[in-house]
Amino acid sequence: MSQADLDVALKFYEVYNEHKLDLLDEILGPNYVGHVNAHDIKGTEAAKGFIGGFVAGIPDAKYTVEDTFTVDNKVIARWICTGTQTGNFFGTPPTNNAINVNGITIFEIVDGKINQLWNNWDQFTLVQQLQGKG
Repeated sequence: MSQADLDVALKFYEVYNEHKLDLLDEILGPNYVGHVNAHDIKGTEAAKGFIGGFVAGIPDAKYTVEDTFTVDNKVIARWICTGTQTGNFFGTPPTNNAINVNGITIFEIVDGKINQLWNNWDQFTLVQQLQGKG
């Protein structure tokens, strides 16, 4: 695994942190599939839609990568996401509640681009926080 492959994986978080959806055109491969918890997000345009919906609901979302590991053509990142839900979040009206959730993403890098990722994060805690119970 090269530093360039690690850099590509870390750029994924710039998309969220800096609202650079067009960066996905540069870092996602032509057959990209994002396996996000129980959902598959296929292709760059679908990824833009999903991430766009996320940052519309939590515009100050900040992903902080705590650890990275590399194995063969995979980059593993453990991260924390913080922010405040001030916009519509996938059908949930603004709550102005703060969020602080963690997760792990495994990126498969092929020819310098993200071919697939597997992203698992703490949805239960997120829902509790949006409801003001967390």
